[in-house]
This record gives sequence, C-alpha cells and structure tokens, in this order.
Amino acid sequence: MTVFADYAPWYDLVYQDKDYASEADFVERRLRGHAVTSGKLLDLGCGTGLHAIEFARRGWNVAGVDLSEEMVARARTRAADAGLPVPFRQGDACEIGPERDCDAVVSLFHVASYQRDLARLEALFRTAHAALKPGGVYLFDYWYGGAVLAQGVETRVKVIERKPLRLTRIAQSDHDEADATVFVNYTLFCEDTDRSIIRRVDETHRMRYWFPFEIEASLRASGFEPDGNYAWLTEDTPNSKTWAAYSIARKRLSP
Repeated sequence: MTVFADYAPWYDLVYQDKDYASEADFVERRLRGHAVTSGKLLDLGCGTGLHAIEFARRGWNVAGVDLSEEMVARARTRAADAGLPVPFRQGDACEIGPERDCDAVVSLFHVASYQRDLARLEALFRTAHAALKPGGVYLFDYWYGGAVLAQGVETRVKVIERKPLRLTRIAQSDHDEADATVFVNYTLFCEDTDRSIIRRVDETHRMRYWFPFEIEASLRASGFEPDGNYAWLTEDTPNSKTWAAYSIARKRLSP
C-alpha cells in the first residue's frame, strides 16, 4: 500500500489539464542541450506513465519505475493501448534496480520532494547514478523552498468533470517550517453521477521542499556534477513566484 493507493484511479482525471507532451518536449530540448539526443531513458518515479509514453513516442528507449503498484498497472495498460513497448516495474526509486547504461534519467512531477530527508534524496540520486552510463544526464524537478516560504500554504479546491464522473478535490496544507516540509491533506469526493454513488478518499502527502545548495551538495555526494537549477519550464534561475524548480546534473566520467 502506498500513499497513492486510493488516489491512483483518479490521478489522471485530477491532472487532465497537465500538458505532458509539452513538458516532454521541454525536457527533451534540455537534454539535447546537454548533448543527449537519443537512446535509453529511465523515468524514475513514473506514476501512471504519461511522461514515459511521451518520451517513447519521440523515439526514446524508455523504461519506468514507480512505487505504486496501482499506478504501474495503469502505465502498463496505457503503453499497451498505445502500442509502445515500454517496460514498467514496481519498485522504490530510492533502491538501486537492474537498469543500467541509460543515456538519461528523469524524475518528474516532484519525485524529489516526496523524499522526506537528505538520506532519501541521496538514495534517489544514487539510483539514478547507477542507472546512467558515465557522462549520462539526470534531470529532475522539486519544490523550491524560496517560493514556498515566500508564498505560504493555502487551501485549494478543484472540481473536474468528465461525465459521468465528477471529482472534487480539497487540498489543505500544514507547514512544518522547522523540517522544511508541507503536509498536503487531500480530501477527494469521487462521484458517479449516473449511479448516484459518492466515495470519499482521504490521503496525506508529505512534501519536502529543497534549496539549490542542498540539491547540489547531495548531487556531488552521489557522484554527479551539477549543471544548474532553474524555474520549471524555463532557463531562468528559481524564483519566489513558482514552487516548481528543476535541476540538471551529469554523471562523472570517472569516480
């Protein structure tokens, strides 16, 4: 059982407005700018496979790993429906797996911020490091601490309809500033309007925000050479207006 166990069936509906194709295009451009133009790509923390499948459509030899069995099952179904031979496996992104000699590894949609402390963050980095060939590139995003502190947390409500389904998601957050952590308490009301059925799901996601100096120190400790931190979907430095940042690092050619 994972934090996404009840959330998984509704996950894609919640994020139906997320432009996975454009994000894959952006990541591919950034990889190309670091001389990685094609080859093997590991999506570490792949969720339901939407990014992985976009990369496969662009000609990458993709594999995906996620902790949630439910999400991996959805990813496998999605790949089969698309006719794409993407192997997805259930596994902990913080435990080194069998994947090797990858040209690129990505961890997208805040996988790094689901790691609750520096030990887990560096374990994630070591998994990516083991999967990459020397000189390979790791790109991942995370919650940027400067923006979290500047903006603070708030309650958010989102309603999505795709008949006969209606989903109401309430996100109430508690901020533990001493531990640089936000506890996002989700309440979902999942309705089937045709059958007049409503199901309530409650989950708490513990999110750790990070600062570039922490990211870079942990990357170096894990065998990488950091190559910058940026505001998501830009090449600008992280700023207080957006919680989402990303980092690029290269596996050292020699230990």
